[in-house]
Amino acid sequence: MTAENIKYEKIQYQDIILYSESKDTTIVKKFIIQLDNDIQDFQKSVGYYLDIPVNVIIAPDSKSYENWTKHHSAIMEFSSGFYNRGNRTIYLRNPKYLRNVSNIRKILLHEYIHHFVGAFWNDPPLWFNEGMAVYFSHDMRIERELNFAKNYILGNSRKLEQMKYTYPKNMIEWESFYAKSGLAVKYLYLKKRDSFYRLWDKAESSKDFDSAFLNSFFMTAKTFSDLFENYSRSHFRMEILMASTGLIWGILPLILIVGVIRKKIKNKKIVEYWESNIDIVPEEINNKKELEEE
Repeated sequence: MTAENIKYEKIQYQDIILYSESKDTTIVKKFIIQLDNDIQDFQKSVGYYLDIPVNVIIAPDSKSYENWTKHHSAIMEFSSGFYNRGNRTIYLRNPKYLRNVSNIRKILLHEYIHHFVGAFWNDPPLWFNEGMAVYFSHDMRIERELNFAKNYILGNSRKLEQMKYTYPKNMIEWESFYAKSGLAVKYLYLKKRDSFYRLWDKAESSKDFDSAFLNSFFMTAKTFSDLFENYSRSHFRMEILMASTGLIWGILPLILIVGVIRKKIKNKKIVEYWESNIDIVPEEINNKKELEEE
C-alpha cells in the first residue's frame, strides 16, 4: 500500500521505523521522539510493556493518501491516519494538512494503540479496539462525551454487543460510536483497574479475546455490554443534567451583563425624555400666561 514512483527516506528511532519524502524529514524528526515518549507513557498506563516495531509511512500529498484509502470503508476515507494490520504499518496524511504537532501525535498514538492491541488478539471487538485508541490517546474531549450523552438520550446509540464487528454506515453515528467505545474502556480502566491490568497477562495465555476478558473481569463481554448499558442509562442522563446546569451558570453572567446594559439604555432614554420635556414645559407655561393676559 505505498504510492508508486515515490522515493521515501527511512528514519528509525527505537521501535519506530518511519518513511517520508525528503521534503518532510525536518518536521518528521520533530515528532518521532515525542511519539516514542507517548508510546512509553501509554504502556506505563496499561501496565504492560511490549517491544514491537511499527512502520509509519507519511503521505507525500493528499492524492497519495486518497489512493491508499479509496478502496476501503468510508470512515477510512475521511480519516487522517489508519493502521494496516497486514503489514503492521501506520499510514498518515501529510503533516501540512494536520494543523499542528499535537494533533499529529494524537493521531499516531491512536493508530499505534491499534498496533498494540493487535499484538495480543486477532479478534478484539471493534468497540474495545477503538475505545482503547480513543481513551488512551486522550481524545475523550468533554464535547465528545456530551455529544454521546445527547445521542444516547435521543436513542441514537448502539449497545456494545452491536459494535463488535462493523462501524455504523451512517456518518452521523460515527462520533457517537467512538465516544461510547472510549467511555466503555474508560469505565473498565477506572472502575475495574486490577482486572484491566490482568487482561493483558491473560492475553498471553489466550489469544481469544472473549476468554481473556472472562478470566480477567469474571463476566462475559456480552454481560459487560448489558452492565454498561444500565450504567449509561443513569450516568449520562445525570451528565446531561449537570451539563445543562453548568451551561446555565456559565451564561448567567452574560445574561446579567445584557440586563444591566438594557437597564442603562432604558434609563438613558428616560433621562433624555425628561430633559426634552423640561425644555418644553416653560414655553408652554409662558404661552398660557400670554393668553390669560390677552
